[in-house]
Amino acid sequence: MIELREVTLGYGEQVLLRVDELTLPRGRITAVIGRNGCGKSTLLRALVGVLPYGGSIRLDGDELRSLSHRERARRVAYLPQTLSTPAMSVHTLVGHGRFARLGPLQSLSRADRSAIQQAMELTDVWELRHALVRDLSGGERQRAYLAMAIAQDTPMLLLDEPGAHLDVSHRLEAARIMRQLANEGRGVVVTSHDLPEAFSGCDDICIVNHETIVAQGAVDSIAADETLLRDAMGVCVRRVEGEDLVHPYSLSY
Repeated sequence: MIELREVTLGYGEQVLLRVDELTLPRGRITAVIGRNGCGKSTLLRALVGVLPYGGSIRLDGDELRSLSHRERARRVAYLPQTLSTPAMSVHTLVGHGRFARLGPLQSLSRADRSAIQQAMELTDVWELRHALVRDLSGGERQRAYLAMAIAQDTPMLLLDEPGAHLDVSHRLEAARIMRQLANEGRGVVVTSHDLPEAFSGCDDICIVNHETIVAQGAVDSIAADETLLRDAMGVCVRRVEGEDLVHPYSLSY
């Protein structure tokens, strides 16, 4: 679980995001939504210790700033929105997810190799394991990095626009994977611009508006507050009946 209390994020007097109170639990998928530039990515970067903060951010009761980089990496995995193209194989890239768990010899154990393969099979990149990351398509690279984050085997997983480069079928598969991880007890936090996808596939919604967390709650309760959504996003969502719908929530004015 990640808990934020009276948090300000930024550099010096430049405040990028304010959070009075926010809880990100295990076993649930939380979508962070808001307009471009509102601070969604800023929030995720702070939760992995990339950005300085005032106030309190606790990981399972321990203050974030008190933890070493290695300890943070054992507790929180982070998939950024912008992905690099290193000159390495997909298998090597995914293997980087195990570095915080390596023993004193700093070599991959049988358990590490098993975790790497399972993550690659889960994200459908096992067949690409010998390919160079720089030769992948945008969607393939996104899935390879997702495999790296999953292989890190952390209680919390932070994904910044994880479906941005994926085609429709792989977006649906990514949603299935996130649900599986949550069902296994991991906490999954995603940023998203796709409101139907966020409301249909997540358990909780966190709204960022004017560089401030203005609401957090279960999907149904947030969807019911049309004024809140319209002010933050310019549109609302509405639940549509139908058993065969991929996304039971749709956009509305």
